Parts: sequence; structure tokens; C-alpha cells
Amino acid sequence: MKAFIVFSLSACVATAPGTPAPAEDEQLVIDGEVGVALAIPATWQIKKDPVLFDTHGFLVFAPEPEHADAVARIALAYQASARDLDQAVATKLEQYAAVQPERRELTLADGRRAVAVIGLPGTHPYSVVYTSDGDRLYEIGLWSHDDTALDARGQDLLRRIVFEAPTQRIEALHLVPAVQAVYGAPPSDLARQSANASALRAAYVREPHLHQEITTPPDRDPYSCGFTAPSDLYWQLQWDDSNTFYSGSWYSLRNTPGWSAQSGNYGSWWGTNFHVGLCYAYRLNQYYANDWPAQYWANAYAAFSGWVEWAGWGTDGFASLGRYVVVRNGEYRSLTAHLMAINSGIYWGAWVDAYSQIIGWAGDTGEYYAYDDWAPHLHARVAWGESLTWNGQPYGGESVRPAALRCFACNDYDVAANSGGGWYTVYYHGRWMKY
Repeated sequence: MKAFIVFSLSACVATAPGTPAPAEDEQLVIDGEVGVALAIPATWQIKKDPVLFDTHGFLVFAPEPEHADAVARIALAYQASARDLDQAVATKLEQYAAVQPERRELTLADGRRAVAVIGLPGTHPYSVVYTSDGDRLYEIGLWSHDDTALDARGQDLLRRIVFEAPTQRIEALHLVPAVQAVYGAPPSDLARQSANASALRAAYVREPHLHQEITTPPDRDPYSCGFTAPSDLYWQLQWDDSNTFYSGSWYSLRNTPGWSAQSGNYGSWWGTNFHVGLCYAYRLNQYYANDWPAQYWANAYAAFSGWVEWAGWGTDGFASLGRYVVVRNGEYRSLTAHLMAINSGIYWGAWVDAYSQIIGWAGDTGEYYAYDDWAPHLHARVAWGESLTWNGQPYGGESVRPAALRCFACNDYDVAANSGGGWYTVYYHGRWMKY
């Protein structure tokens, strides 16, 4: 007997003629709102768009060790029609002309025409495939581990898609437009906790922190293309006492607020496991990215003070970041992703005092984790010398390993500091850290 799961992304399901029955260990995904059906491995996961973007669809994730890797975003370009296909391709080529993407004509398994734009920047190399069904235009984004072409996984997914007429109009979903869903604040029952924790963190800072440009370049490892922060540049941990992820639980050794761990959710830590992108010109290098466990609505801070360079939802190849914030100082950029909401004072061009100014709140937007109950976290990293996409998202450059991480209530863990707290200078998987 074949074992499979029929997974519907909408309440009303109408299976298109010719939709293949899923094989053993597969699930049939049917999205009546987008108008597609496809069979995918049973271990893969689906996440619907939580807000209304210019296109509407869902993300597909495949499991990596203890993590999930973005495979595709399958979307209906509900504001366009089939006759706009070539113009959509031309626009995408123009937007990303700096990375010289490739335009490629494709024929899908059912004989229909498609056009791919290959070699776009993203969290991984990213491509977009445009095709049509009737008068509808579809935009299928594919992440790969190949910098130059659609990989076998993406080509197989394209072969699996069956198109059908949507069961309802996207406008009838009454989703909040993405531009209106960038900013927010914790629910009322958490607002006081958030404010008190932020005030306590600010009280630990005993010296003023004015606008200060970081000019010291990172140190290049002579044996690789990686970078390490110079000894006179350190940044701070990015949460406070509002982070109670490990508090009052079976983690008895750390049962007070303000603790997290070096990728204690088993996702990634510096230089290992999932975030290993290094030395790539046209993707988000994340060799020294880390996922800090933090429950929903825990306060989040930038790694250092600077100017806001991005505050919004990830688009195109950066969609799996969800809501994220980039703060730039000199050639360094602090990126903090998967936020539940971004703070109202965090807008492009604004100055951020990272010691005491909340940039947003921890969540799981964009990404999907294999362990649902451990999903919320702060994806954080610092990079140097990045380029920017047409709308301001960073790529290229190199991720930077900290020489020292500033902490405030950490009892001088590694090195004493004159203005309260201390530094962490030793990093390893599972190391407990208090802000």
C-alpha cells in the first residue's frame, strides 16, 4: 500500500485532470488559491505567504540536518496576465543587470513555454522561472547550490507542477499588504516585559555612544578568503532579559531570563552546519552567521550602531529571511532576520543606537525549521564589503568572525570591561551566553 499525505493549502480543493498520484513517501500539495498541484517528498515542508506580496504563493523547504533548506517559492502573479510574461522577464533582467543573469527559454513537462532568469543573488543562488496557464502568469523562484544553473532538484520540481484554475481570487483572502505589515509591537501582555528589559539593558551602558564610523578593516585569513574582526572591533549580543526561551523549563542550569546559546537549537553556529556560505560573489555569505534561540517577541538589537540600510520583507532570493533589518557602519553590515515585526523607529537612513534601541522582535518569518516548537530565533551575522541589489538587499562580501562579543549582564565571562559587563571571546556550539 502506498503511504502518502494529501496536503491542501486552501479550504477548497479542485484537483486538475492529470494530477499525478503521489508515490510512496510523497505528499500531494494542492493550493487552490494559487492554482497549482504537485507531489513532493513527505519530509518536505510548506509555508504559505503570511501577508500579501506583489505575487501570492508559498515556500517549499527540504530538510537539511536539523534544519530546512529553502527550495522554491511558487506564486501566482495575480496583478499580471499571461501576455506580461516577456515584460516580467525583461524587468527582472534589468533589475539585476549588475550580476549579469542568464535568460533561458524552457519547455516544461506538459509542453508549455517558460522563461528562466538564472544567476540571481539570494541566501543561496536563485533563479526565477516565468510561465503561464490560460491568462494567468506564474513566478516560480528556485534556490540551488549551483552558482550558474538550475540544479537537478529545481528541474525536478518544475516537472512536477500541474496548473489548474484557482478556486478564489487572491483579493478575497483579505491578507494585509506586505508594506503595511513591516512594523508592529509586542502584544499587550508582553509590552511591559519588552520595555522593562530594554530599560535594564540600557542601564548597563555607562558611557555615551555617539555616531562613530567603523573604519578598521577586518583581518584576512592567509589560508582562505574568510575574515576575522580586528581586535579593536567587537559587537554586542543581540537580545536582553525579554529572551526567556530557556527560562523556567527543563533547562535547569539556565532558568533565569536573558540566556541563549550558540545555536542551542541545533541549527547552525559559526563556520559549521547550515550557514556555511563563504567566498561567493553573488549570494549572501553566511559562514559566520548564527541562529540564537529566542521565543516569539523577544527584543532584538543590531550587532553595532549604524545607519539602517534595509528594514522590510526579504524579496526574490532573500524571501526566506522574512522580515529583516540591516544596519550599516562603514563597510560592515549587521543583518538580523526572521523578525515577527520591526520597530517603528527603524526605517531606511535612520541612525540606530544598538546598545539600547530595539530594532524588532524575534520570530520565524520566512524560514521554516524541522523542529516547529524551536522555530523562533534570531538569525544574525556581520559581513564586510557587500554589494547591494537593485532594491538594497546585501550580497557578496564576506561574513566576519567576531574577535569579541560585548555582553552587559554576563559577569565578565571572558574579559573584563570598564563600562559594565564584559566580552565573550571563546565560541563553540551550545555555549551558553547571557546578554
